[in-house]
Amino acid sequence: MASPDPVPTTMRSLAIKLRLSTMTVSRALRNAAGVSAATRQRVVDEARRMHYRPDPSLAVLNNYRHRRRRAFITERLAFLTNFSTAEGWRYSLTFVRYFEGARHRARQLGYELDPFWLGTPGLTPRRASQILHQRGVRGLIIGPLALGRSVLSLNWDLFSAVSVGRSLEAPGLTTVSINHFQALELAWREVWQRGYRRIGLAITEGEDARTAGALRASYLLQQTQSIGDRLPILHLPEFSGTAVTAWVNTHQPDALLSSEQSHYDLLEKAGTARTAAKPRFVHLNVDPSSDLTGIDQGHDIVGEQAAALLHLKLIQRETGVPARRNLWLIHGVWKQGRGAWALQRQRLTKRAATSGT
Repeated sequence: MASPDPVPTTMRSLAIKLRLSTMTVSRALRNAAGVSAATRQRVVDEARRMHYRPDPSLAVLNNYRHRRRRAFITERLAFLTNFSTAEGWRYSLTFVRYFEGARHRARQLGYELDPFWLGTPGLTPRRASQILHQRGVRGLIIGPLALGRSVLSLNWDLFSAVSVGRSLEAPGLTTVSINHFQALELAWREVWQRGYRRIGLAITEGEDARTAGALRASYLLQQTQSIGDRLPILHLPEFSGTAVTAWVNTHQPDALLSSEQSHYDLLEKAGTARTAAKPRFVHLNVDPSSDLTGIDQGHDIVGEQAAALLHLKLIQRETGVPARRNLWLIHGVWKQGRGAWALQRQRLTKRAATSGT
């Protein structure tokens, strides 16, 4: 005869065991403010020992009730940045689109998303964690950081957290990012299909680090899989008109891939030698409202997905750093430009026409 199923551990039985109120246990398990770190840890440890599992149906109901109350009481989330100034991240359209997408989705879910600057003089990671926790902030979105491959120290056990972009190297938080590898692959394919065979890539060392080398790796793979000339990557700490012009005059690309229009602007200002025709420009991070041709990376969609994942973590009470990093990649889409920026097909020479991919 099968043994009867064990009686499940409830929040009330946890409270009795710990000699705490049910509300205190509930707040501790939700990582809500008003519970000391020692009490929270005691509740969490006992919940694990007693194999406590929340009822998913009840969790959905509680979340629904909580969201109905949010019409008047909105829970606040924090969007963390660490640039040299509090507003430094706003100078990048990419970063602004991340934030606006995340804020839009957060509001749909009943939250408000506020920027939080980690660069305040004298603000230590421990103090930043305390301030956020005391304000009742349970959820964090780590925005793009000032440097690629950055390390960020906070008391992560206090928070549910998701990062956007690839600039955060450690800790290994759940991350939503552009699929930079796919973005360049798509750009190469679209340019190649229009008859361009000398395709070049310009990238700074900073962007290479921020994209975890994915743009460079994808470009090298496309070269390997294509029959044609292989141009070296223009890869420098910072570009100048002299450097861009010298590279174009030496390698004579017919199309230039870059995430920065400033690279093409440098070429325009410096001019090129008579022996080198000016390449067509394809933007790897195009503003969808502009006339430029290139890849719309969908940064607002990245932000929306980050907010949605953070919402799930909050419902499921997932805090701290996951045992394995989860990486969600959003595909870019091709955008054909308008007017002079439209990428037209060019007539292939007999030699180029025999090349394939």
